[in-house]
Order: sequence, then C-alpha cells, then structure tokens
Amino acid sequence: MYKGTTPRIRKVLYALILAFALLVVRLIFVQLGAAKPLSDIASSQYKLAVSLLPKRGVIYDRNLKELAISINLTSVFADPFKIKDKELAARKLSAALGAGQAETYQKLSREKGFVWLARRVSPDKARAVASLNIKGIDFIKEPQRVYPNGVMASHALGFTDIDNNGLEGLELKFDKYLKGIPGWRYAVRDAKQREVPGYNYKEILPVDGDNLVLTIDSMVQALAEKELNNGFEKYHAKGGCVIVMDPYTGDILALANRPSYDPNNAQSAPADYRRNRAICDFFEPGSSFKIVAASSLLEEKAVRPGDKFFCENGEYRWCGHTYHDHTAHGWLAFRDVIKYSSNIGTMKAAQKLGKDRFYKYIKKFGFGEKTGIDLPGEVNGVTRHPGTWSKLSLCSIAMGQEVTVTAIQLACAISALANGGNLVKPRIVQRIEACSGHAIQVFEPKKPQRVISEATAKEMRDILRSVVDDGTAQLAELEGYFPAGKTGTAQKVEPNGVYSHRKFTASFIGFVPYDNPKFTIVVIMDEPRPIYYGGVVSAPVFKKIAGELMSYAKIQPKEPPQPRRLPTR
Repeated sequence: MYKGTTPRIRKVLYALILAFALLVVRLIFVQLGAAKPLSDIASSQYKLAVSLLPKRGVIYDRNLKELAISINLTSVFADPFKIKDKELAARKLSAALGAGQAETYQKLSREKGFVWLARRVSPDKARAVASLNIKGIDFIKEPQRVYPNGVMASHALGFTDIDNNGLEGLELKFDKYLKGIPGWRYAVRDAKQREVPGYNYKEILPVDGDNLVLTIDSMVQALAEKELNNGFEKYHAKGGCVIVMDPYTGDILALANRPSYDPNNAQSAPADYRRNRAICDFFEPGSSFKIVAASSLLEEKAVRPGDKFFCENGEYRWCGHTYHDHTAHGWLAFRDVIKYSSNIGTMKAAQKLGKDRFYKYIKKFGFGEKTGIDLPGEVNGVTRHPGTWSKLSLCSIAMGQEVTVTAIQLACAISALANGGNLVKPRIVQRIEACSGHAIQVFEPKKPQRVISEATAKEMRDILRSVVDDGTAQLAELEGYFPAGKTGTAQKVEPNGVYSHRKFTASFIGFVPYDNPKFTIVVIMDEPRPIYYGGVVSAPVFKKIAGELMSYAKIQPKEPPQPRRLPTR
C-alpha cells in the first residue's frame, strides 16, 4: 500500500480485493461443482423427452396358449405452450374424450411442455380427437395388458397397473423379465417453449419384455375352475381352492380359487377376492393330516396295517379331555382306522410313535416350511417344536389339530404317497423366453427328497384306495379309474380360542388312478354350509375333475361302470 493513502481508500481497496476473491471462488465452484446440475436445468428448459413404453412379454400356458398379452392402444397428450385458445380446446377435447371440461382445461393450463390428457383410449375416441386438428395435441402408442380368458387363472397370473408394472402373481414375481426396457423420444424447444422446426428428432426404441411359459394347462385350469365354482356356489362357501398337480414333477396343471376376480379390471374387486388362497391361507387340516401320522407309523414300523385298536365306541377320555369319532367304532385294524377316519384309533396309534419321531416326519413332508413355488405371498403354516407341545398335542396333531397347513403343502404331501415316497417341489413356470423364442432361463423340476420308502408309499396308496372304495370318501369314486385319497373335516377356531361348532374347513386330497397315479388333486372348501363334511362337499368336486381329466388325457377305464351304494351320511 502506497504511503499517503488514507484509511478510507485502504478500506475500499480491501473491499475490492475481497469481492474479487469471492468472485474467483464462485467461478471455480460453478466450473467444477455446479456445471452438471446447471447444464441439466438448461437442458430441461429446451429439451422435450417422451417415454416410449415397451410391449410387456406374453404369458403362455404349457401348450403356448396365450394367458396374458399386450395390445397397443393410443394415448393422447398435449403441449400446453402450443395451444392458444385453451378454453375452446378444452371444450372440444372434453366432448371427444368424454372427460370433464374443467379438468381438461386445468391440464391445458399447466406450465409444462407435456401433459397426459387420456391414456389408452378406444380407436373411436382417438379418431375423434385427431379430427379436431388442434395444434399442440399429439398421440403416442402405449401397450395395454389384456387377459383373454378373464377370471381364469387370475390368482396365478396377477395383474399390472396403468404403467404396466406387475402388482400381483406372476406379473409381480417376474416383472423384471416381462416389462422390458423403456425407450425415449427427444425434441428441442426454443425460449418460448415452441418446438424448433426442422430439428432432427431422436428416438431410442423400447425393448419389448421377455415371455413366460407356465406349467399350467388351460384345459385343466378351465375344468378345475368350473367344478370348483359349482361346489363353491352349491355349498355357499366362504372360499375355496383347487390344485391339480403332476405328482412326479410337481408341475402345477391348475390352480384355482374362489371367490375370484377379472384381472382386466382388478381394481374393482375387493382385496379378499384377489387373495391367492392356495398359497396364502393356512388352516387346520383335520383328518387330511392323518396321512402324515399313518405314513410315519408304517415307515417306522411302529404299527402294521393289520394291528388292532379299540376305538372306544366313539368316545375316549384322555388327559382330562374327551375325544369323539363322528361314527362309533369298536375294534378296528389300523388300515380301517384310516379308512373310517377314526380320531380315537389314530391318536392311540400315534402314541406308539412318540412326539419326536412324529415331528421328524411332519418336517420331512414339508409342513411348517414354504414349498418355494414361484408365486408371491406364500406362507409357512404353523408347526410347533415338540418342546412346546402339551400332553394333548401328540394326539391332537395326529388328527390334524394344533397344526396349520396350506393347500399347496397338502398337494405336495399327497403327491409323495402317489409317486412312491418322494417330496416334490411345485413348479408353475417352465421357462423364460426372448421374443425370438430363445430360452433365456429354464426351470427344471427340482430333485425330489425321499420321505418314506416305496413299500410304505404302496401300503398308503392301498389304504387310501379303501377310503374311496368303502370308507369316508365314497362320493369320490370314479368307476374304472380307482381314485384314492383322504377326507378332512376340521373345526375352525373362534376368536375366543375355542373350536367352532358352526365353521368348518372341508377337504379332500387324492390322486388317480391309485396304482399308477397321473394326477394329484386337492379340493378345499372354507366354511361350506349347511353340509360341511369333506367326504360330502369336497369329494364330489374331486370326482368331477378327475373324470374330466381322465377323458382329457385319453385314459381308458379298466372295467365298465358298476352301480354303487351311497354313504349313509
């Protein structure tokens, strides 16, 4: 600083130096730190980008019949900066689109270069808008998800939202494969938000989604849905489900639930209708669970099929609790204990097995664990460790109380008896394919886990055949095809923790033919009324499905039909 300068001049110089230093710092920050954000802001002011949606992949059944497809429909959008008379345009557009004039005017008044007016309109509406010839109104093709068969297999397929994102079922589980990759259409605008004429528009085309090939057979699915619906309506049930499975591969040929919904208009259905009961609902199975107790006892050689048990003429007091049979019996061979579904005979036999060995087989049959089926929402069910069991638990669990299961778990368990003793993992997706048909990923059947020996499985098939022949499931009989299975009638638990005398779960789980099983079929009815026995409510549904399956598979009966007597109850 030169001599003779006054303090005032020095202050001014210092201020100028400080201001210059701050300016230099700001320039460095803008160049190095804020360049990208500021550039993005500038680009957004003069660039217009419109998303181009890909076509969602097709979902096929095992025979390549389309279950879910996408069709291109026209969507209408506006560039409000180009529309001069917004009031007139709103009046004309609202009439053509069937929309509210005030709402349309509000959209046209937004300070944006892109506004949706209507998504996926009908061809007639698109033509009506085009005929108005309003500058600033344009069109774009958008894919619309369509389910050609309506409610059929809706719980397995699921549905999508307006932007083609999977929300339920397979649409959700495999969304990243089905949805594809969006494209973009770019344009340039001037300072008044007008498109620059002559500018070479740039488009990045979308990549369509991959296709899904399922194990489901549309014909089997259709007949399962029909017969389930008939039984559901006949017995005024709260809910119901049917599963048809290949007992050797675990392939799901049909998975049906009631009540149901149309995925083309899923949002109009109550959430309860959209629930996949076959994998999301767990319940006490009742006597259907006796297949686990019986298989365990025979495999461990704790009993033999001919061993006798006294069934106390229908009433048995044990550990301060009274157990009952629906029909009084005296002495019964073990095979007949299962045939007539004696609770008392089953609990007496279970005591020979013990809780630890019994629990081991409960787990081996897959209960208390998810099956791993490729559908969202599957639950475990409840299987408690023996360390928490009471003195009554062994007996109660043996006859299907104090344990909860899912329909898909029961399908796997009964399949193990049908296929010779192996627990299979259910499979609902065969492969993922590119649009070209090239397989991207193949889901081979998983190696099954042995649960019981082939000899025990054969003994169980013979016993379950007698259940249909002259036991509790005579209404499941299909002459010439020899089905086998087990009935179940389970009391539901009331909110106060006691068993209901009004609400029941009726079930029948079985396979056909018993000596060379081709199909496993599970039928569950939730709170049927006024009749609630599994042998009366669910067994006839099994019979009708089994009969149509035999015809569809061109399997001939082994003997001509013979008249049969009907059960007394």
